[in-house]
Amino acid sequence: MSYLSTPSWPAGHVPSPLLAAGPLSGPARDARRVRYWQLQALAALLCQIGGILFMVLAARLGHAPWVFVLVWAPLSMALTLWVLLGLSLGFGLRWRDPTLTVLQIAYSSVSAVACYAAVGPMRGPSLAMACLALVFSIFALSARQVRWLTVFVVSLYALAMAILPHWQPSRYPAGEELANFIIVLTVLPAFALLAGRQSSLRAQLSRQKAELQRALARLDEQAGQDELTGLMNRRRAVEKLLERCAQARRGAGFCVALADLDHFKAVNDRCGHAVGDLVLRRFASELMPLLREGDVLARWGGEEFLLLLGMADAAQASQALERLRQHVESLAVPLPDGQTLRFTVSFGLTEYRPPEEGSEAVARADTALYKAKAQGRNRVLTADPGGPAAAAIPEAGASGA
Repeated sequence: MSYLSTPSWPAGHVPSPLLAAGPLSGPARDARRVRYWQLQALAALLCQIGGILFMVLAARLGHAPWVFVLVWAPLSMALTLWVLLGLSLGFGLRWRDPTLTVLQIAYSSVSAVACYAAVGPMRGPSLAMACLALVFSIFALSARQVRWLTVFVVSLYALAMAILPHWQPSRYPAGEELANFIIVLTVLPAFALLAGRQSSLRAQLSRQKAELQRALARLDEQAGQDELTGLMNRRRAVEKLLERCAQARRGAGFCVALADLDHFKAVNDRCGHAVGDLVLRRFASELMPLLREGDVLARWGGEEFLLLLGMADAAQASQALERLRQHVESLAVPLPDGQTLRFTVSFGLTEYRPPEEGSEAVARADTALYKAKAQGRNRVLTADPGGPAAAAIPEAGASGA
């Protein structure tokens, strides 16, 4: 008999974290799944050992031939051992059903029917093996699969119970076989009904869990997104900054920059907050396509934005910011009254210096930004890497906005 099973997932379905380590990925996830199936295999082996002990007892009492038991015992475990070997070698982990659940239950049902036919007067208790094989389908198969397996198992027993009285009438009386078949026909369909109900409930819970996970993902995304510009908000930007600091301590350097829209208060006062919001959205939409993959642009607060640039060298980062500054300077924002509005931006830039805190780098960038504002705006200034946080040197600029 072989009872090892695993969920038969639809194509494209992501296994539940209860069965496969959802939050994990790659080797860690596979190891978690294999451990789960190995624990289930231990339960299956215990069931098989119980069946073998039953057959040994039947042979000692003279109800089953020893030759049959010696052949049947290893064969009953052959498929489970093959699956365990495959799991240990990592074979089939990406299959929809790595442990071949349907095949194993069908295999074990054939094994149980062979046991039934071999033990003669002790065949009544052996009927429990069929139910035991189907128990494992509750946790792995769909209601439809359980129904088809039940039909298969009932058909096997019907065939055996019809043949045995003709083969050895004295050993298998027709009346007893009819009584046993009534038991099979009563118990197994009822079990299939309960198993199918359990499978439907499991599928419903899985759907609800997936919906909840999607809802939580949307809430998490919204919680980390600035509503006006669609960029990361300050909370999510701080998380990204901490991640970059941790990576930089392992050798992946980066630069931090603060951007501030020049004379933005005057825009709000002269044109209204609706136009100010339009300028902020335009700034965000124009800069995002110009950034490299992996760069971060986030709204830091008001008209101030944080940039995390995947460049360890401030000179290269300064050139990239200068191109952004020139692009912003060339923009003309159409207004509702038909006029256009131009605006500029100032940048303060610094390199991250491990093992400092991210807030220290932001403070240096802020100091450089303050200097850029004081020196006429519409320029990029880099904090002096050799001096104190307040020191800054101009990298590029234009006339004040």
